[in-house]
Amino acid sequence: MGQRRRTFFFTVALATLLTLLITSTATLFTNAQTTDDLIAKKISRLQAKAAKTKGVIELDSLAFEDVLAQPRNYSMVILFTAISPEFQCAPCKNFDPEYRLVAAGWSKIPDKSQIFFGILDFKAGQSIFQKFNMNSAPSLLYFPATDSSASSPSFDRYDFGKSGFQAEPFANWVNARSGLHIKVQRPFDFVAFALKVMGVTGALGLAHFLYSRGGKVIRSRYLWVAVSLFLIFIFISGHMWNQIRHPPYSMPSRDGRPGFIAAGFQNQFGLETQIVSILYAVLCGGAISLMSSIPRIDSPPRQRLAVIVWVAVITVMYSILLLFFRAKNPSYPYRLLF
Repeated sequence: MGQRRRTFFFTVALATLLTLLITSTATLFTNAQTTDDLIAKKISRLQAKAAKTKGVIELDSLAFEDVLAQPRNYSMVILFTAISPEFQCAPCKNFDPEYRLVAAGWSKIPDKSQIFFGILDFKAGQSIFQKFNMNSAPSLLYFPATDSSASSPSFDRYDFGKSGFQAEPFANWVNARSGLHIKVQRPFDFVAFALKVMGVTGALGLAHFLYSRGGKVIRSRYLWVAVSLFLIFIFISGHMWNQIRHPPYSMPSRDGRPGFIAAGFQNQFGLETQIVSILYAVLCGGAISLMSSIPRIDSPPRQRLAVIVWVAVITVMYSILLLFFRAKNPSYPYRLLF
């Protein structure tokens, strides 16, 4: 009798364990299937939105939290911007068409469920800006695909100061992180092409006219000295760097004032380059005048006055130039007047 009882209890326990195992397995399978269904539905919604807006998904605070809800098997590229007119964010306006140009390449990739492009404007997502400590715009973040359930998603930030505001380096940055091959296809600019043709034709016509009618002007050493100095000012003031990196012309500071000096010696603005080239030109003009023009003045009083004026101009301009160096690097130790 005791043996039968033990056998009965053992059978009941074994059946209970098997039931629990089968139930747990079915629950896990059901949960996994439910999660996959939710992700598939979310991807379907994102694909539908992106297809209607040429690859760009407009976000607000709630939509931002939804698209980044984990786990997710797709990556997100999100542009934090302030495109509204009241913010007067020139870099935001300049980069917006470049960003949309890269996002338009989303429709060309074979698997459109791997990555999506979103835009979050400050007016629509102030709480998200505060959550990520966004103190300036534009700011660009890449959120890789993940199966983690962490509350704070990992991301990679795009460096505008290093890579610039053009679509091509931004697309290369995204491709390097996603493993995809998103192409940038710029529309053919017929106006720019026509202007180039007209410019080349006009330049050839002007060169022919000057060569046939103004040979003395072309052979003038003063003309080529002026052209050489102009090119030197262009190169040493940073215009070539601007052509490569395409920095913003200016950028508002944190207190809202117009900013025209970029902090650090690795960055610069377009307006800053123009100011530096003018300073170099005035300094060079003063030195040339002191060496060549002033000695030709016959009147000693006028000659003395010209020397005083140009020395004062050179001193002031050089002091401003040193002031620029200190504005870019506060630890710069030298100054003259200011």
